[in-house]
Amino acid sequence: MKTACLRGAARWLPAILIGLAPALACAQAAGLPAFNSAPGPNGGTTYSLSVQTMLLLTMLSFLPAMLLMMT
Repeated sequence: MKTACLRGAARWLPAILIGLAPALACAQAAGLPAFNSAPGPNGGTTYSLSVQTMLLLTMLSFLPAMLLMMT
């Protein structure tokens, strides 16, 4: 009896969690924007610090791969 209840709950739990995910996403407080770009001087673009950090770490991770491809 108890295992049948657990099986039923295990069957419906993923569907319930997926159904509630949009509501949970809307309930999050607005913090720092993840991707923020603004017009800069002389027609350039200024990106937020989080985007700059992501781009820097991406470039640093590709440098060893580029070095290995050249050898």
